[in-house]
Order: sequence, then structure tokens, then C-alpha cells
Amino acid sequence: MTSSTRAFLIAGLIALPSAALLHLLALLGMAGAWTAMVHLTLFGWITALIVAVNYHTMPVFAARDFPFPQLIWVHWAAFSVGVVFAATSLLLGWRGGELAGLLFQLIAALIFVVNIVLLFLRGQQRQHRPLPPPIPDQPRVDRAGTQATKLAGLCLPLALLVLLAARAGWVGGAWVLAAEHLATLGWVMLMIVGVAYHVLPRFSGRGTRGPVWVWRQLLCHVSALALLVAALGFGWRWGFTLGGLLMALAIGLFAWTIWPTLRVTYAQAVVIQVTLQERSR
Repeated sequence: MTSSTRAFLIAGLIALPSAALLHLLALLGMAGAWTAMVHLTLFGWITALIVAVNYHTMPVFAARDFPFPQLIWVHWAAFSVGVVFAATSLLLGWRGGELAGLLFQLIAALIFVVNIVLLFLRGQQRQHRPLPPPIPDQPRVDRAGTQATKLAGLCLPLALLVLLAARAGWVGGAWVLAAEHLATLGWVMLMIVGVAYHVLPRFSGRGTRGPVWVWRQLLCHVSALALLVAALGFGWRWGFTLGGLLMALAIGLFAWTIWPTLRVTYAQAVVIQVTLQERSR
């Protein structure tokens, strides 16, 4: 693990108990603590861990090295400043600091996207690529998983942009809730889905139900996400209801699709017969 990746991991581990402390302050009735806790949990603790996992595993799966490692440190600096500013300002009710923090986080998210794109376009290719698992159609499942993680990466800056616009008063309605749904069901859930399609078959040695089910689930998830975000932003009650039902279906399809990879394989006893023969000296 590189030092920059470890820095994101440490930042996430600091954000977790900090969010727990904010939760305690919210229970004690402190104004602003709940909003700060939600932001620190979602955009601090969870986001830092997802980014750390991506920076650690993406070069392995792509068999490439990041061409500009210093950009990862720039990402970490913008991310850390943004999270601290936004969470502290939400706690204290300082609108200017909150907007500045959101802007720093948006810049950090865009740097993250640029780093991943540069990895595939400019990254030096390694001599040895990881062998694909001996599972039928796994390369097609991997391609679907990659699409899920790409969409997740786009959801993060988009969610921060919508949140920044809503908190600045540029848009009305329930766009703050729309941004939070875009972050949770887009950035977080799509990343979980994409990573699961990649790693669960490799960890268990068992494939999913196949690329057809994977693509169906992904299409259902993305459609539900788009409908939920638009319905919250524009106040379409019927659209939110339909999107919620569609997202429930997507989650059910996800469980159905990955279920074969969760089966436990028990070791079987193997009897080996050994024949010993005495030899005279």
C-alpha cells in the first residue's frame, strides 16, 4: 500500500469516530450536529475508504501504474480540507465555510476522476497482468462491473455539484435530498455493486448467475437512481414512488445475481493410499 493510499485510509478512520461524536452531540440536542454527522459519514468516512480501495486495487486489476502519483496527494489535500471545512461549518452554522468546503470536495472528486482516467490512458503497463479466473463468462461480468464503478465515480462529483448548488440557493426544492440519494445509491451503492461483481467470484471461485442477470440488475439500478434523483428535485411524488419500487427490485436482483458466489464450499476428506515395501539390505 502506497503512503498516499494509507493517508486516505487514516483520514477515513479519523472521520468515523468523529462522526460518532457528532451523533452523540445530536442526541444531546446540539443544533447542526446531525447534518454535520451525516455529511462526515457519507463524504468523509465512507468516501475515504472507497477511494483508498480504488487507489490500492485499481492498478492491480488494470496492470498499470498511476502516471502522476503526486496528483493523489493533491486529491487527498483537497478532500481533507473540504471535509473538515464542510463538517465544521455545518456544525457551527457557517454558510460560507460550508460552501467553501463543498467546493474543495468537488475539486477533490474531479481530481479523483482525472487520476483514474489517466491511469488507463497514460499509466505505464506492467509486464504481468492478473490471470482471469477460470469461470465461464467472467470477463463479460467484469466489463459490467467496470461500467458500474465508472458510473459510481461520476456520481460523486455530480452529487457534490448538486449539493453545492442547493446549499448556495441556486436551485430550490428538495435538491439536497436528491444529492444525498445520488451519493448513497449512486456513488456508494454502484461502487459496491461493481466491486462485488469483480471480487466475489474471485474470492469464492464461483461465478454469478451470468452477464445477462448482471446487466439487467445494473440497468434497473441506474434507471431507478435517475428517476429518484429527478423526482426529488422536481417534486414528482409519483416518480419517487416508482423509483423506490424500481430500486427495491434492483437490490433484489443484485442479491439474486451474486447469490451463487456466496455458497460455502466445504473441504472434503481425501483418502490417499500409500504402499510401503521393505527392501532387504
